[in-house]
Amino acid sequence: MVLDEDVREFLIESNENLANLDRQLVELEERPDDATLLADVFRTVHTIKGTSGFFGFDKLGGITHVAENILSQLRDRQRELTPQMASLILESVDAVKAILTNIEATGQEGDNAYPDLRQRLEAAYRGETPALAQKSPGVAAAVVAAVAAAEPEVPAAAAEPALKPVEALPAEAKAKGEESMPSSSTLTDSTIRVDVHLLDKLMNLVGELVLARNQLIQDTSTESSHQSGASQRLNLITTELQEGVMKMRMQPIGVVWNKLPRVVRDLASGFGKKIQMEMEGAETELDKTIIEAIKDPLTHIVRNSCDHGIEVPDVRLRRGKNATGRILLRAFHEGGHVNIEISDDGGGIDAEKVKAKARDKGLLRPEQIAEMSARDATQLIFLPGFSTAEKVRPASAALEGGHSL
Repeated sequence: MVLDEDVREFLIESNENLANLDRQLVELEERPDDATLLADVFRTVHTIKGTSGFFGFDKLGGITHVAENILSQLRDRQRELTPQMASLILESVDAVKAILTNIEATGQEGDNAYPDLRQRLEAAYRGETPALAQKSPGVAAAVVAAVAAAEPEVPAAAAEPALKPVEALPAEAKAKGEESMPSSSTLTDSTIRVDVHLLDKLMNLVGELVLARNQLIQDTSTESSHQSGASQRLNLITTELQEGVMKMRMQPIGVVWNKLPRVVRDLASGFGKKIQMEMEGAETELDKTIIEAIKDPLTHIVRNSCDHGIEVPDVRLRRGKNATGRILLRAFHEGGHVNIEISDDGGGIDAEKVKAKARDKGLLRPEQIAEMSARDATQLIFLPGFSTAEKVRPASAALEGGHSL
């Protein structure tokens, strides 16, 4: 599907803004009085609404218009942000993602205008709080369906309830977490925004490279010392040019991390847990190829922390902990490498349980297990297919090469 250049720019910008919007909305739940954060959320929705009207995307404009009205009420302190309202706004974000995916795949918004979602948004805008509790087809699933089928219409059979109750089964909560990270836009994946100053520097270096090359050609009949000097200069400029080109491919790891607070929020809601995510070093840069490669493993590890690491509030309180669990993502440079650490203050790995599972599976002899230290036992979790979970997710829901602890 060949898209108009202006539409392509709209899709790229909108998907980049939405990637931040998930994180901002989760943060807004924790800091509802943060006027700057609320203004950023409002500005993103307002921009998408205005631009969609310019291109004639009425379905997209209809959803973002009502969502913008609610955010305007929040910004003007006419009402307070509740968890139900935050979930409704996040559901609107998922609907916007689904429509954008259809536009990218077919050039059209698709047949689904999300009438139930719009009705509940309008009811919430009027202050009819009970309407927020109604169930509607899962728009996050619609995003996945749109990417897979590249069809303008989202099959009704693929829909699931978007707002799971706290007492939902773990399997349902896991599926919900998977839906919180829909497949990213192809246009966004194939595009990198480059700082203008970096481009100017590269252009200047290319000009210098051409001059040095011409000088080297002209000096072929002169003294060897001149040739050596020109060659050294050419080598220096070429090295700088190579470094500059490499920087063009660098992206902050926050590009991946921005999607994770939404995943944690949805999983915590499904499991009946309270979890807070913290990030350090989100500005640490990695090559775009590496960013894409580590996206799924990072997500899987964070999901495992939510599922198996962090305890439910009652258990945490009995153990003398804060009812709210903490997941820390940390990235930093050390010794020419980029280190990424993921930690949580949950119950940790039960070494005896791991040993018992290894014995049951016949992976080691009883005498080997008896002599094994707790540290060595924890290394067994990296064996392919090893799991201590009572119920393991279906293969279709698991990430390739992942482990359920």
